[in-house]
Amino acid sequence: MKGPLAMSSHTDLEAKTKTATLALDFHLDLICPWCWIGLRHLRAALKELHAQQPNVVWQIRWHAQTLQPQIPEQGLDYQAFYIARLGSAEAVAARRAQVQAAAQPAGLMLNFDSITVFPNTRKICALVNAAQMQLASEAMLDFVESVFAAYFQQGCDLGDVQVLLQLARDGGLNLQSDVLTQPVPAASMGVASGVPHFVFNHACSETGAVSVACLLQRMLVVGAAHD
Repeated sequence: MKGPLAMSSHTDLEAKTKTATLALDFHLDLICPWCWIGLRHLRAALKELHAQQPNVVWQIRWHAQTLQPQIPEQGLDYQAFYIARLGSAEAVAARRAQVQAAAQPAGLMLNFDSITVFPNTRKICALVNAAQMQLASEAMLDFVESVFAAYFQQGCDLGDVQVLLQLARDGGLNLQSDVLTQPVPAASMGVASGVPHFVFNHACSETGAVSVACLLQRMLVVGAAHD
């Protein structure tokens, strides 16, 4: 049967099966708790995006970059660093309470008392940037989560090469010996003011641990613009 009805059905089928692409650039540092919260929000937004628009194919480009390159290779005392940074132990406690309050709705509990070292993150950022060349999208998300958990829940020193090698092995990476010595890009223009920083199809961006709803809205708007 041919005619307007058949043509309409064919068009509807094409619309339903048409594939759209979404490129996400995610700028982060691995010792930033807001970046872990942002990652959880991103995962939730991607899940909702798939529920609403299952034809969208997404890809994350990871840009791990150390925002404090002046930290010595051996790191600094974690508690002392934050007291000097924020001015008092009371200010540090207030900031941690703020972060915990934001983390809990994302399903996270951070163990700040377990952390002893504020590390230079050059090596762990190099590892994360290299990992995306080997791991599939979901595995990469899980790997970055494992790095955050190692630091914020287990108190691991992310400047310790042995810790990084173990994280790589646990993540299923075939690590080349020179990966941890690879240069890490300086914070990009527009990113130095804060992470996490998300860029959607090179068209728009958000900075900070913004809500799931905000991230989803950006994805839907950008996706509609590229249909």
